[in-house]
Amino acid sequence: MAFPNTYGLIFACTCGVILGIGLCANLLVFSLFAKYNTLRKNRLDILLFSMTLADFLTLLLIPFTLHSAVSHSWPLGDISCKVYQFLLAFSLAASTYSLCAVSMTRAMIITNPYQPPTMDLVILMFVLVWALSFFISLPLRMFATKKSMGPNLTNFTFCLPTIHEHHYQVVLSQFVLYYFIPMLVIAFNYVRLALFLHKSPVMSVSSAKNTRRASVMVFLAAATFSVCWLPSYVLELCVYLGLYRHRAAWDIFHFICTVLQYLHPCVNPVLYVLLSKRYRHRRAAWLFSCNRNRVQPQVTSVTTDSL
Repeated sequence: MAFPNTYGLIFACTCGVILGIGLCANLLVFSLFAKYNTLRKNRLDILLFSMTLADFLTLLLIPFTLHSAVSHSWPLGDISCKVYQFLLAFSLAASTYSLCAVSMTRAMIITNPYQPPTMDLVILMFVLVWALSFFISLPLRMFATKKSMGPNLTNFTFCLPTIHEHHYQVVLSQFVLYYFIPMLVIAFNYVRLALFLHKSPVMSVSSAKNTRRASVMVFLAAATFSVCWLPSYVLELCVYLGLYRHRAAWDIFHFICTVLQYLHPCVNPVLYVLLSKRYRHRRAAWLFSCNRNRVQPQVTSVTTDSL
């Protein structure tokens, strides 16, 4: 199209801002991990690194979505479309299952602090997250295809996650594997922490405060994940039931659902790392050390012996 439509421009600008914020946040997390070498010291950081890596991969795929939204065309071939859709599903699954692993590990550490999960167990969870994400995403995207639509079939080409005949089977599978089961895992760990806090004996003020903060983080993780992804599945259900209409209200709802999906990779690093007490102090120290690298005036003390 010679002139992109208004919706495409607004969508592109919004996702462009999300892309910039998300890349900066995730790169800051990577720099904190590298600066303080926490992956060898903290078991939970291995799973946080897994989630950050998956979110970073999701953000790297946004430019292809922006191009399609503005130009109404997929810029590459059919094979590239399959690879793109697979990487999109793969990164989403890896981020979601890493989130589940983080909630499980936190619950294990808090409820049994004297026998925390071993490093070998955490590494095994890391490997299982990425292996499971790969083998789940591959069949869901094996029928991804480049398809032409619209009155002039040469002008509107989109990269679809599957063919029309399998669309709602894929959507239902994604709802169960990418949303329903992960939400059950996160909710189970939150309930587990809540029961532990209710039944636990009197703890020190600092210990009780840290435990409550960790349980709140698990709850915020579940709430954020639900807010970002549930509207999209509600929209798919409305389309399947024939309730969706090309009207302003539905278009706005579709826009919000899409933006929320891409907002989730930006929220994760902030929620799990940059706002945590441990990394908040390290982030401040790291930024302060960067400011100290500036050239400082040299002051030479003069003693009475040199006079």
